[in-house]
Amino acid sequence: MDLWLNIVLIAGPLVLGTYLSTVQGITGRTAMVVWVVCVFICLAGVYRVRKEKKKEKKEAGEKRYYRGWQQRQILYSRGLPMSYVNGLGENPLFEHFFSMGQKHEKESKFKGAIEEYKECLSHPEATEDNKVAANVLIGNCYYALSKLKDAHKHYREALSVSKRLKDKGKRLKGRGAALGNIGIIHSDLGKLNEALRYHEEALGVNRKIEHERGIVTNLVNTGNVYCQLGKLDEAMKHYEQALEIDRKIGCEQGMASELGNIGVIYRSLGKPDEALKHHQEALKIHRKIGHERGIGIQLGNIGVIYNDLGKPDEALKHYKEALEIHRRIGYEQGIANQLDNIGVIYNDLGKLDEALKHYKEALEIFKRIGAQSQIKRVLRNIRDIEEKRRREQK
Repeated sequence: MDLWLNIVLIAGPLVLGTYLSTVQGITGRTAMVVWVVCVFICLAGVYRVRKEKKKEKKEAGEKRYYRGWQQRQILYSRGLPMSYVNGLGENPLFEHFFSMGQKHEKESKFKGAIEEYKECLSHPEATEDNKVAANVLIGNCYYALSKLKDAHKHYREALSVSKRLKDKGKRLKGRGAALGNIGIIHSDLGKLNEALRYHEEALGVNRKIEHERGIVTNLVNTGNVYCQLGKLDEAMKHYEQALEIDRKIGCEQGMASELGNIGVIYRSLGKPDEALKHHQEALKIHRKIGHERGIGIQLGNIGVIYNDLGKPDEALKHYKEALEIHRRIGYEQGIANQLDNIGVIYNDLGKLDEALKHYKEALEIFKRIGAQSQIKRVLRNIRDIEEKRRREQK
């Protein structure tokens, strides 16, 4: 809100009216007209102030951040068609490396998976489409390890190589996957407008070739950006479209991701019961398919809801369970999120030493992975505790 403009709009007409009423030569009728006009302008200024305050309050509610990125789900499948990926595995030269890489990924051993996929990438007989697939798979593993720069490098390479593919279908599929993944990196780095541009371009590509899994991925990631921008209606629309497609094609992991995203929206809209219902349904699916990262994410989401409902013990229990899972699979983003969440609980309970300990550990990880918005928030929480201690010592 422009404070000075509002002051001028409200106080200016009154000052002007008072001045003009003292000027000699102005009739009583003219003075009355001047006063009516000035009062009207003044009331318009008051209306403007009230309207802007109401708008700011609404936006503040919509942009309520969540304590950690775990609430903002990102579809684990990165949009590369399975037929495209399997083409890498069907090549006898790469079959062993590919199958071992897939095995490592399933067990959340991403460093091992990277080494296997790099064998495919560096092989002298690797085709251009093999290189696109390998680069995307390597990027996905680096992303799971929260190494965004390395992930971004391989997604960029995949995009570059895809332009050289002669087969139009493969070229567009590779392009769509790479664009969407680059959008995810920009989103995580807080570059939301750029992220939206990449996701929308990827969505256009996948709709053109009618690649449903790619469409779902792009819808979810576009919804994620709208959620960060506080445009919750747009986010919900994209999540529901994605969920509808995943239900149709029977993709359980995708369904779980979208249910979690919709739960995030309901929480932001002040509907904790609906939020809890969706997160618990998502958790049930993740447990069924054995997706540990998804289990940890949803446990964290449920913990947030319990904290909103004034049940810190339940929240802490879920956060600690999520933290244990994320530590086991080496998901640094999840580890930092849960440390941050636990710090919030201890802070609310007045256990400042424990809160500070968890905040500092979370901060160290956020700095390492370059999570700028999280760094700012945790630093603010640490400063608040230090300020509180200084006041108590006086």
